[in-house]
Amino acid sequence: MGLKNYLIFAALVASLLLQGCSSTSWVVVDDQALDINDYELISSQYYLESTNGITPNQPIIHFDLKSINTYEYAERVKTERYIQRYRPRLGYVLLGAAGAGLSYYAAFSDQFLDRPSDIQRYALTGAGTLLTGLSFLNMKPVGEPTRTGESRLLRQTGTTTEVDTTSARPYNTDNPGIRISYNNRILVENKEWDFNRGRISINLAEEVDAGIFDENPRQNIVVEASYDSLTHRKEVAVPSVFEQFVVVNVQITALRNEPESNPGNILTDLAEGSQLKLVSKEGDWYKVLYGISETWVSVNDVRTIWRPSEFASDLSVVAIPNVPFGSVDVERNIPVLGRSSLNSGAFILSNNQYEGEFSERIYGQRDAKLMEEYFIQGFGVRSTRVVKAMNATSDMMVDRAYSRLASTINDSRHNLNVYINGYAEIRDGQVYLLGSELSDDGELQYIDLQKLFRAFNNLDLNSIKVFADLDILNENGSTQPLDNLASIITDRNFASAVFFSSRPGQRSGIYSSTSGEQNRHSIFTYYLAEAIKERNMTMNAIYNHLERNVPFTSRSLYERPQNPLFFGNSELELLN
Repeated sequence: MGLKNYLIFAALVASLLLQGCSSTSWVVVDDQALDINDYELISSQYYLESTNGITPNQPIIHFDLKSINTYEYAERVKTERYIQRYRPRLGYVLLGAAGAGLSYYAAFSDQFLDRPSDIQRYALTGAGTLLTGLSFLNMKPVGEPTRTGESRLLRQTGTTTEVDTTSARPYNTDNPGIRISYNNRILVENKEWDFNRGRISINLAEEVDAGIFDENPRQNIVVEASYDSLTHRKEVAVPSVFEQFVVVNVQITALRNEPESNPGNILTDLAEGSQLKLVSKEGDWYKVLYGISETWVSVNDVRTIWRPSEFASDLSVVAIPNVPFGSVDVERNIPVLGRSSLNSGAFILSNNQYEGEFSERIYGQRDAKLMEEYFIQGFGVRSTRVVKAMNATSDMMVDRAYSRLASTINDSRHNLNVYINGYAEIRDGQVYLLGSELSDDGELQYIDLQKLFRAFNNLDLNSIKVFADLDILNENGSTQPLDNLASIITDRNFASAVFFSSRPGQRSGIYSSTSGEQNRHSIFTYYLAEAIKERNMTMNAIYNHLERNVPFTSRSLYERPQNPLFFGNSELELLN
């Protein structure tokens, strides 16, 4: 055999060794396999279920009709088809090739047989071919059998039961019903509803009146669904359905960029009725959204309400721009009525920021500044002789301010001008100004105005004029306590006058309206300044101006009375 033929033969053998074959077989994998196509429904048990989450943006509660089904399935023998690959064994192939080579050699040469006949040649050639074929038939498996994914279920071997829970459709013509309650109060009583493919869907924001909830609801909304003999009850927290908003319930409140009372952090003023979305509560402040900005309002100036989330897109906000002092007419062009004098003094006691449940007197500080400007520019009081007690907490703080006043005007007889504003309360026939801070025990502190007025009598005075813008908190009562308070001064000094902004049972209002003028002062102080600016030079003229304007403005803005009071010498000149 030539080299070329030998190489061809070797290549043929190598290619045959690399070749393989495969076979398939069915193998039993389970003799209790479940036949899902051969079953019988034994029983069904229906129930209602609610599992969905509820948010203010999606305040819908779902009750789904479910069925617990029990099935009987046939068990069968399960077989799966596998493929096994095989490859010739090298040793056997080489032996077969060697044997075939000898047979072929013997058939075509004279080395083993002397001139073999044709029959012998055919026999040896056939034997060589057979040996070669048999060597390739002796295969060995290659790798693990491979699943084809085909399976068969054969004979039945038994039965088994399975339980499955599925969504169900209504099984009769009855309509479902709903019942909604809160804090043992029925809100919706056995109202017929409709199924939507086996589901009861209830929009709680539409079915429940959000106005029934207080600031911190301690109970949950209870929703009950019923169908035929089935019932299901679910409790839903109020914040899961509604969002909280605040509504300004005072005439004016300040919107601030920090949770503290400071004239420098006021962004704007909000009128009564303004609505803002509540973010959180921190101490005496609510964090609210003004547009997309987080801002702050006093807890005492607003009330909280619960509303659906879409309420946020239709909020009513009445903002009053925060303009600087000097923008209001009575703050400009103050007339010079008297010359600068060393014989004139002024005392200002102004409380406008309060701890606890009382609202900030929003323009109280501005009122005090207005009267200070009139005392200095109009009356001729030198700034060094103006003594102020701002946001006094107690009698002790007022006593210190009085001591400064006494040391300032002890060199000669003086004309004293006094301005007082803040919340006041009548207790046991006595008039007290409320301190701006609570005591260490969390109680209100009171400033005794009787004590202060008696202290004024101890000064060496030519005249004294007191302008008291008191927002008296008592709901009713006589004017006698105010008369008694004024008489402490008027009985001792003929050249004296005492004005009160309102009577007991009346509130001292702010001169500001959502659709009208924004004068940024109390009604009383505004018209007091206007009377002085218009050069009403006697107490009687000033009182007449107040009587004409204060009650009318109060009724126009708030539909409530506010009648100023005057005690003392009506002929007393504004400037002595």
